Amino acid sequence: MTPVAMTAATTPGQRKAALLLSTMRGEDRRRLLSRLPRAAAAPLRRLLDELDAMPWPVAELADALLADEVLGLTARNSPDLERLVGLSQRLSPAWFARALAAWPGLDRNFCLALLDPPFAVGVRHELANLPTLPPKLADALKAEALALIADREPAR
Repeated sequence: MTPVAMTAATTPGQRKAALLLSTMRGEDRRRLLSRLPRAAAAPLRRLLDELDAMPWPVAELADALLADEVLGLTARNSPDLERLVGLSQRLSPAWFARALAAWPGLDRNFCLALLDPPFAVGVRHELANLPTLPPKLADALKAEALALIADREPAR
């Protein structure tokens, strides 16, 4: 049997997406896949099944293979997606758009796919009208967003 990844049925973009998805927590992966149209999610699910079945350290391979794709997006300077999406419960679409804009390395469409559709529409509208943020303003927004996220986390 020919692996799905080797057939013409998948594109390089789908294979990259599946590789990136394979490194995510199960809940984040399921949430994102559930927001995609069936026709888009089906090949990704097949590719994920293949990746999960491989005996190799897929997460390490993904880091190496996708390094250029996710450059600048690290745990030190970016909140995890679940926490970032959690901010949408506390901010208006306008302020959530500003928080997203503070991280130019984030894939905004990816983040918007994780939001409730009506909220995502408002955020998308705000992002379309938002100019590029000056670096110091972006840094201040990042710091505030990270503080809001930390404020909601239980004490350890």
